[in-house]
Amino acid sequence: MAQDPENSHLRQQMFRVYQADIKTVDGFCAGLLREHIHLLEPVDGRSLTPDFRILDETEAGVLKQRALEDALEAFYQRIEQGDEGCRALAETLGFGRDDRALAALVPELHGKLQSHPYPDKWLEKAAENWANLPERLGDSVYGRTIMEDTVRRADYWAGRLERAVKDMEDCESVYNAYGDRFLETAAQLREYAAAAREGWDAMGRVQPAFRRMGVVKGDECAGAKDAARAVLEKCRDALKKLSAPYQTAETELLGDLQVIAPAMRALLALTGDFDKRFRAEKVRRNAMDFSDQEHYAVQMLCRQDGTPTELGEQVSRRYREIMVDEYQDTNEVQNCIFRAVSRQGENIFAVGDVKQSIYRFRLAEPGIFLEKYRTYADADHAAPGAPRRRVLSRNFRSRREVLAAANFVFAALMSREMGELDYTEEQHLHFGAEYYPEVPRETEFHYLAVEDTPEQRFDRAEAEARFVAKRIRRMLDEGFTVRGEDGTMRPAAPEDIVILMRSPSARQTVFAAALAREGIPCDGGESEDFFSAMEVAVVLSLLEVVDNPRQDVPLIAVLRSPLVGMSADRLAEIRAVQREGDYYEALRQDEGEDVQAFLSLLHELRQVARELSADKLLWYIYDRCRVQAIFGAMEDGTARQARLRALYDYIRRLVQGGRTSLFDCVRQVRQLLESGDAPAITAAGAAGGVRLMSVHKSKGLEFPVVFLADLNRSFNRQDLDRPVLVHPQLGVGAERVEVERRLRYDTVSKTALALTLEREAKAEELRILYVAMTRAQEKLIMVCSRKNPDKHLKELCALAELPAPPEAVAAVNCPGDWLLLALLSTYQAGVFHDYTGVRPAVLYDGPEGLALRLHRIGGEEDGGAAMPAEEPGSQAPDPQPDEAALAFRYSHRAATVTPSKVTATQLKGRAIDQEIAEGTLPARRTAAPEKPRFLQEKRGLTGAERGTAMHLAMQFLPLDTPAVPEAVTAFAETLTARRLLTPEQAAALDIPALARFLASPLAERIRTAPQVWREYRFALLTDAGIYDVAAAGEEILLQGVADCVFETTAGLTVVDFKTDRVTAAEASKRAEAYRPQLDAYAGALSRILEKPVTERILYFFACGEEISL
Repeated sequence: MAQDPENSHLRQQMFRVYQADIKTVDGFCAGLLREHIHLLEPVDGRSLTPDFRILDETEAGVLKQRALEDALEAFYQRIEQGDEGCRALAETLGFGRDDRALAALVPELHGKLQSHPYPDKWLEKAAENWANLPERLGDSVYGRTIMEDTVRRADYWAGRLERAVKDMEDCESVYNAYGDRFLETAAQLREYAAAAREGWDAMGRVQPAFRRMGVVKGDECAGAKDAARAVLEKCRDALKKLSAPYQTAETELLGDLQVIAPAMRALLALTGDFDKRFRAEKVRRNAMDFSDQEHYAVQMLCRQDGTPTELGEQVSRRYREIMVDEYQDTNEVQNCIFRAVSRQGENIFAVGDVKQSIYRFRLAEPGIFLEKYRTYADADHAAPGAPRRRVLSRNFRSRREVLAAANFVFAALMSREMGELDYTEEQHLHFGAEYYPEVPRETEFHYLAVEDTPEQRFDRAEAEARFVAKRIRRMLDEGFTVRGEDGTMRPAAPEDIVILMRSPSARQTVFAAALAREGIPCDGGESEDFFSAMEVAVVLSLLEVVDNPRQDVPLIAVLRSPLVGMSADRLAEIRAVQREGDYYEALRQDEGEDVQAFLSLLHELRQVARELSADKLLWYIYDRCRVQAIFGAMEDGTARQARLRALYDYIRRLVQGGRTSLFDCVRQVRQLLESGDAPAITAAGAAGGVRLMSVHKSKGLEFPVVFLADLNRSFNRQDLDRPVLVHPQLGVGAERVEVERRLRYDTVSKTALALTLEREAKAEELRILYVAMTRAQEKLIMVCSRKNPDKHLKELCALAELPAPPEAVAAVNCPGDWLLLALLSTYQAGVFHDYTGVRPAVLYDGPEGLALRLHRIGGEEDGGAAMPAEEPGSQAPDPQPDEAALAFRYSHRAATVTPSKVTATQLKGRAIDQEIAEGTLPARRTAAPEKPRFLQEKRGLTGAERGTAMHLAMQFLPLDTPAVPEAVTAFAETLTARRLLTPEQAAALDIPALARFLASPLAERIRTAPQVWREYRFALLTDAGIYDVAAAGEEILLQGVADCVFETTAGLTVVDFKTDRVTAAEASKRAEAYRPQLDAYAGALSRILEKPVTERILYFFACGEEISL
């Protein structure tokens, strides 16, 4: 229109655009369902109606939990009825004493199936595959996946060894020492390809290994020798991983699959049962979630053979053209809908960039886009009416230097094998932002080599955060200019700068602190810990107190908060009124006006809580207690008020989800907080400054200046360690658990799924890096840091080549190493080559305007020449890091890691704890799996629970009780009748051990003592040196409970009872572990009781031994 404002066709289309049916996929499905809901089949005799509602996340979670509990109850009944598959599944997942792993896996599997158009058919097909396992691993999808992966990696390493031999030809001594050995191993690696055609056991017979290397004398070829050694070490590690799967015979691995097959079928059946119950719960409430909308739409529009239904054909006739944006994030369900309403794809126009597909965790499937991209002809050469594609490669966002860096890196890294797309010239970003002034701007890559010194240790994340903060400070101070909205250049402001990280929550605090030190405002609200905010914590504590005032911690939190405002001294006065019992009883005994006013308010709120739902009660509290006014008057009051409103919205959603009572809401929130599953709640509030943001959050946005930080953060592999893995194509794979032998290990099914999932995850991580690098408009600065990176950099330099082979890319474990893998083969990386002494065989010109810098933190700096000016006349040189600031170490660092409060029992084993921290103890084996409690025939108490029962008995045991088992048994029955012990605790008491104690000399000494204290509780301030010698001079609060203290003519004797299972010969050695604890008791009691402690005694019930320390 701007170029041809009189064009009548364009003017007409501009006015008609408002008639277009512009919707999200969910909006389209919702409209379709409200119009044709009567076509759906009833579920358990109930049908959805056109006025159905969409569940919010909270209510859906409540219904999901209810359906899961019902499905698990039916599952347990099948176990009781003798279903061996269900029992095997429970044992596979029963690593602890409950079924939490199973309860978590079923919804997870169900969730992943929502990307499939027909989840029930997927479950049936997967169950059928487990019922009909092949006789050869090579015929199974699992065996093929593992063998193909082995062949790929073996071919890569064979080629890498051969290239290494070629690179060392100019250095005869290195060639003679390594050349023939490398070629022999490369030939052995090539044998894997032929062995894969024979089968699994043939793969096992291939055993590639290196002969002993020759000796290289002198330093004449030191660089070539270091490169060869680096390749050798990396290849040796790879050989171990290559041969590992084949150490077990094919028949044994097939046997493992046969053993776990019933458990896998039981899991699939349980997931199907859960799905039906969950759907029925939703239909009963005339509700659905977003996933249901899409699946119901598929049922209406598509037949299972992919052809459209009558309704699908009818709907498709409504539209001449169908346009889909962000097509790279489509899943199979949505694609079915698109096909059905577009006459099987005849009139659909889809736009997307598969390099920005970063939502696989939300079930997006980039393969849908890629399949069309690879099969559709170029638009300029496609036949009339045939599917076609047109690549739009002009970029109107970024400067040339940013685009050049991105193109260079991804041309080197991204391929069909690793990234699912070849980054060819067609994929390159071409400069289109002609409106930028022609001023040179460097794209910077900074590598911080953080090296500890004998005097101090450096924190890598802190060093990186300080470097980034100082670089930003320098840019702001020197007037770095950016293009304003009016097209003119203006000085950059903090709001123009973003720090992108893969997961900023882990680095939020350290980066915010570094920015604050430089006086730079920071907006990191997206990773804010909502429930730890003072105002939210106080209000939650108040709700807990209204629900049940006999909870000391939340009650004291409310009294100490700005809502009540009692001082610590006032709280101590109240406690002094009544030392025993809970704090609420002491509060009721106090006659102070402030206390009476609070009790009156609390009584009012408890009365109101009987009549109001939890959300209305919360709003009543806000109004009655002037909560928003009080917190709004504090610093950052606007944000505090926003968080309070967000808390109200969250409680209201809980009420809408069925948790109407205060008790239900409070319990739900506390359970989520204790389990670490607190909901992500963001309060809308005003903020400004440098933004800290995740890459996912930044997608679709652009920023004048982008810092990519925390690039050394390892990719997350935790999901691959689960006992059962799920993949949309490969199905499910699991560990095998041998309960009798107390062993667990991976089967080939889990190994295959782990390999595939890891490769797909790394492909997505590569796309995430692409999104991050392309957010920058004018300046891109990448910062990576690593502790003591000498060896690591040397290996990367030795393996670097362009383009990077897919298997080299797949072997990388962090984004920073990907960048190095691409950049180390450039002339600009000379500082890295000098640092490591290793130079890639072939060097290339790097991207236009790229500056690589290596900084040594803790040592002498390399590559520290002043960086070129950004803009002649206005931009100053880039900064060198301030070594003094980066090397700063707080002189009282020990005090910052010493807790303010410890218990005496925490002092036991401190020396061992220190050894573990320093990594000097041998690695401990993973605990063997146990049957879950609900599968155990007898549910006995744990060792800790039995110890608690024994201590309870000793607290109340009259010392004049006859030293015979019958008398002790009668005493235990009395404690049970008084409800001081549960029947299970009474049954767990070691009656003979208690009788033996009553007959011991120690018991006689206690009986005849003039003064005896049992279960003596204490708390006092003491020197922190008892916890950490380095913190001596500071104070910590020491708390403890002495089992028994009695007075003698010489002073006090402290006794600690132990239920450790030790023999008489082992007792003395075991007692030494408890010496710090007894010393703490002695020091505290001598100060409190003002009498010297002359003896410390440990009494072991298991052997009846009395040890004096």
